[in-house]
Amino acid sequence: MSQKFTILFDLDGTLVNTAPDLMHAHNYVMKKYGFEERELSEIRKLAGRGSKVMLTRSIHQLAELSGKIKKTDDVIEKMTKDFIDYYSKNIVAESTLKNGAINFLRWCKKNSILMGVCTNKQEHLSIDLLKKIKIYDFFDYVAGGNTFDYNKPDPRHLTSTIEIIGGDLNKSLMIGDS
Repeated sequence: MSQKFTILFDLDGTLVNTAPDLMHAHNYVMKKYGFEERELSEIRKLAGRGSKVMLTRSIHQLAELSGKIKKTDDVIEKMTKDFIDYYSKNIVAESTLKNGAINFLRWCKKNSILMGVCTNKQEHLSIDLLKKIKIYDFFDYVAGGNTFDYNKPDPRHLTSTIEIIGGDLNKSLMIGDS
């Protein structure tokens, strides 16, 4: 009897070092709306829950520092749209595959391990990034932050993806930071 194992991967920072491109998109939007730009180390701490959350966190941190910044949800929505527009055009300007990732993906495929991506990055951006970095075909499914009505850290984001690709929850694992 063969056992089918499933591995889900986070995308940003796990398979692909996307921090430089996220920083450029973040800083483009922050500058456009009159906010301070951030350093790469700060972006790494802000990322992880999607672009809207990253921008909101960034603005709130600046508000705490200055004590005077107040932005409405409407402005955050506009900033998020501008971020996504800029980022989608520059998604692999500096993003690189993490060391060892391609060899591990090849090993998994060779051993018939089901693989999926579970990320809070929007689905279309995730697929575009995976295709441009030439690893899309390794995956049985890509679940982005807008694929379902819920996203990470909600466990249903993972369990739904495992179910869709025909995996067994008891023979599955997630590799990533969230």
